Amino acid sequence: MRADEKSLYGRHLDFLDRVLAEALASSSFEAVLFHAGRDANYFADDQTIPFRATPHFRRYVPLTGPDHSVLARPGHRPRVIRVAPKDFWYETLPLEPSYWQDHVDLVEVDDVAGIKEALGPQTRVAYVGPSAEFAATLGIADTAVQPQPLLSILDWHRATKTEHELRLIEIACRRGADGHRVARKAFESGGSERQIHWAYLEATGHLEAELPFEAIVARGSKIAILHYQNKRNDVSREPMSFMLDAGASCDGYASDITRTWFAEDSDAIYAVLVRGMDELQRSLAAMVEPGRDYVSIQREAHAGVARLLVEAGIARTSPEDAWARGLTRTFLPHGVGHHLGIQVHDVGGRQAGPAGGQVPPPPEFPALRTTRALEAGHVVTIEPGLYFAPVLLDSLRAKPESSLIDWRLVERLAPWGGVRIEDDVLCTENGPRDLTRALIAGPRGM
Repeated sequence: MRADEKSLYGRHLDFLDRVLAEALASSSFEAVLFHAGRDANYFADDQTIPFRATPHFRRYVPLTGPDHSVLARPGHRPRVIRVAPKDFWYETLPLEPSYWQDHVDLVEVDDVAGIKEALGPQTRVAYVGPSAEFAATLGIADTAVQPQPLLSILDWHRATKTEHELRLIEIACRRGADGHRVARKAFESGGSERQIHWAYLEATGHLEAELPFEAIVARGSKIAILHYQNKRNDVSREPMSFMLDAGASCDGYASDITRTWFAEDSDAIYAVLVRGMDELQRSLAAMVEPGRDYVSIQREAHAGVARLLVEAGIARTSPEDAWARGLTRTFLPHGVGHHLGIQVHDVGGRQAGPAGGQVPPPPEFPALRTTRALEAGHVVTIEPGLYFAPVLLDSLRAKPESSLIDWRLVERLAPWGGVRIEDDVLCTENGPRDLTRALIAGPRGM
């Protein structure tokens, strides 16, 4: 444990204390109980659903497992209540020394009943967590469960990452990059999607439940399924294209990296698309700066896709006309990125301000997750793509704009699936700092 880790965490808690004071200033509450959550079983089953602690709890401490709680009161050290059952069915791991323990009042209890005793009498306490029933056992009224004005302020400030949070995100990025490098080798060795996935888990040191999101491991035409989930175990005879959209975790914080690879003997036009997308992605990442309207990055992504479609011969018109007629939305149906942090799709991206409210995406970009202007300290993904998705292509075939598409070329390229390239980018006062590009090469190198 390094001294700077403890110092960064101390300053992180100072930031959370200021945010909490702001959130409580206009409320009737004096403190907030952040609850990790409860274990739950699958319906009509006695098997437990893999547990993930609630995000607001994880922003305070990196404890895993259910029922832990943090009582946060502005101007006071957080009180962390760790539930460590005395159990012979499951192992209760000892608490290893860590950077955060000297900054909190840590109490260990045997069971949930001990939480109430450890908290002592509490009034004017809000509850943030998934179980109103649990809150009731602590004497917290229903009206104090998930109060929206308080949550709006907390969610808004989740976008701004402290130095402590950035350290953890960067570690998660390095772990994810380790996995990507090994996965690429597994692909080049002829591995199936499932074998590539296993190699990724091994390289990142993660169990599957420890990933921040389900890895998208797609070969060939499956690349066109944006959140493809079926990791086939057969070695497909499809073209040798491969996309991995996967991240890693560190103390509850996520990375999210996507790379697309192809064999040397790939279709020449497909290779042009992948390399062109890599160049476009870099140019979009360079747009990340304070005050930047994120929607403008989305618009530039579509302008870039329009240029690629025309240059490749897929669209038989000008880039401006392809964009104006909406052709790009068939080939790029998703948002160009999102905020990243404790959650891979971190909260507050569409929020209007600390008081709440929403800024909906433009009608032409309904899937865009971020509509707010960027600020220093925000971490966002930049992930343009171009896909040959059958359901979207079929829809385009039925429109007048169909005449602008070289369908023979589309059918030739469809087995390759498409391309997506993604990096995690920190917005600083001096512009963008790409957290992942230097860790794992793209198809054009670093």
